[in-house]
Amino acid sequence: MCAALSTILATIVLAGASAPAAADDRGRSHSRLEITTLSTGPDRVSGGDVLVGVNVPAATALSEVEVFRNGTEVTGVFVPDAAHHVLIGLVSGLTDGRNVFTAATRGTKPSLNARLEIQNFPISGPIFSGPHQVPWICETDTSGLGPSSDAHCTVPVRYEWFYRSTANTFKPLPSLTPPFPLDLAQTTTIDGRTVNYIVRVESGTIDQSIYRIAILDDPTAPISNPWSPGGKKPGPGWNGKLSFPFGGGCGPAYRSGRNLVTSALSHDPLSLGFAVAFGTRNTLGNGCDDVVSAETLMMIKERFVEQYGIPKFTIGSGGSGGSIQQHLIAHNYPGLLDALTPGISYPDIASVVVDVLDCRILDNYFDTIANPAAWPGSRRSKVDGYAVSTGVTPGNTVCQNGWSGFANGWQNPTARFDPVVPLAVRYDPVTNPTGVRATFWDGQVNVFGIDTHTGFARSAYDNVGIQYGLDALNAGDITKQEFLDLNAKIGGLDIDGNIVPQRTEGSLEGIDIAYRTGRVVTSGENLTLPIIDTRDYRDNNADIHTRIRTFMFLDRLKRANGTTANQVNWLTARSAVIPNLARMALIAHNEWLEKILADTSDAPYAVKVVRNKPATLKDTCWDAAGVAHQEPFTLNPSSVCNTLYPIYGTVRIAAGATLGGDILKCGLSPIDFKSYAVDFTPAEKSRLRSIFPQGVCDFSKRGVKQRPLAGTWLDFSDGDAHADRD
Repeated sequence: MCAALSTILATIVLAGASAPAAADDRGRSHSRLEITTLSTGPDRVSGGDVLVGVNVPAATALSEVEVFRNGTEVTGVFVPDAAHHVLIGLVSGLTDGRNVFTAATRGTKPSLNARLEIQNFPISGPIFSGPHQVPWICETDTSGLGPSSDAHCTVPVRYEWFYRSTANTFKPLPSLTPPFPLDLAQTTTIDGRTVNYIVRVESGTIDQSIYRIAILDDPTAPISNPWSPGGKKPGPGWNGKLSFPFGGGCGPAYRSGRNLVTSALSHDPLSLGFAVAFGTRNTLGNGCDDVVSAETLMMIKERFVEQYGIPKFTIGSGGSGGSIQQHLIAHNYPGLLDALTPGISYPDIASVVVDVLDCRILDNYFDTIANPAAWPGSRRSKVDGYAVSTGVTPGNTVCQNGWSGFANGWQNPTARFDPVVPLAVRYDPVTNPTGVRATFWDGQVNVFGIDTHTGFARSAYDNVGIQYGLDALNAGDITKQEFLDLNAKIGGLDIDGNIVPQRTEGSLEGIDIAYRTGRVVTSGENLTLPIIDTRDYRDNNADIHTRIRTFMFLDRLKRANGTTANQVNWLTARSAVIPNLARMALIAHNEWLEKILADTSDAPYAVKVVRNKPATLKDTCWDAAGVAHQEPFTLNPSSVCNTLYPIYGTVRIAAGATLGGDILKCGLSPIDFKSYAVDFTPAEKSRLRSIFPQGVCDFSKRGVKQRPLAGTWLDFSDGDAHADRD
């Protein structure tokens, strides 16, 4: 544990938001005996043990307090912290379900008493994410942990040791005792302590996910039972903080996912003294479910606290799908992360899925319905909003090539399964109609529930009223006839992802669920924490990670909080001379969070974040030569950064949608022919009315069913809790 014990429990959550673990109040005088859980919230304990704190009134000797677990005395596992007048102990032996802790004084008259109920869950979960998927394929063997002993992927916990060589590579440590290898490097942590660069990696399974925990450690006196009398706490190599990386992608699960022990050897955080922890379900490519990711993060952090110490703060990082998880976890499960480092970011996943599915029907129109020769990439881009590639697949747009895999997969029940998922269990509309489905919506069926009309998960995809190519029409880039033909024939997608002639009407309940459960990031009160958004520019390379997504998130932050001052944006070229943004961001977050912790005023947390942002932290872009240009990120096309790295749009923005991209189903209004930059003939007006008999999208209105987040720390344990609301 870090040396400053008085600060590591000063608050488990820097933001002071609803937390999974109890905040420490040892800094004040206790007037009563009180029991708290320190490794997680009392209703979310896992694995049969929990770190417990007993706050004792100053007038009562610590030695007078007895502690009981379900009636059995466990006082012996508690260690007194005289400086803060508390007892701290890691208590094991919990039963699944309800457990009761009690504490009482022996010598005080009258006796002081305290009681705390907790709920303990199996280490395999679930806790709040809802029923696990079945079947479930364990990939522990291919992850170097051997075959699992049960259906929950259980394996023995193991520890492996590595060292950083003077050649800047990690190697297995050949012996846990000196003499150590001659090429052993040393590292100086962010707080100035120089230690041997030796890393211990713990591996196991939690929440049916393969987890890794890496930390600088001394093999001659390794960390062991840090909360027990005579236990060994982390040494000077740990700076008391935790780096938690998230992985990208977005695919169906029905599998644990796989990784290797070496994936925990992340040089930047480890060399600075940060511990590193993550699980396979914190990679969206192993299952596109941010609720499971949040639960996995919470359970791994509980394990970390109990086996290592309470991190002063936890910094999230990761690009693409990793950015999505950071945004959604901070939005919906505040307190698990104290700072975010989203890379090549997206605001969330549900609103992106809706936008990207449009690429499928657009590409189908251009390639099979219209004359493809009439729609080269230079013209498609006017309709789909994306850049034309000058690199990979030159002449094609991002929608055309970059998004094609996801556009064809997210509404397709048979696509994008990992090969380890047996063909026999997969859905087929004819041969296996009850098989498991690979759509994005089915992957989160615990959230979206079952649509009683289809028997499958509710889909929030809707394109009723969308005027595809509206901006191109008004700009004179496509003709009226092209606009009318496109919108008349583009069609939609059915529940199995098949292209159909009619537009798609999304499940109204599914859309409502997306908003009220926080699957669309709309509110910002939980997104006031420090954020450093990093991006290397890819728009002109048929890459899906386009710059507009950062501005979408900033737009939502601005509307929710009135400011974006808690977010810093960094942008580079994809060049060999770009700075190491990941390391820079980690160091910057460390300074920023330390300043916030040092601010003991009563100001709201959001205010503390902004006023304690280091003065050197500014929006910056670096050109291909590595020269930095500091300027606020805006949509002004003539700014230095936007000249270097132009901003493009998306399908829906090109169809008139607002920048934020958070409207899943638009409100409709009657066609107003005065709103177009072209004049329609009477026959053209008649045709447009027939194409849009219900009206066209009016993006000045709130989206259909768009509503604020219903609450944080939502529990989906009942599975399809929403099925009766259609």
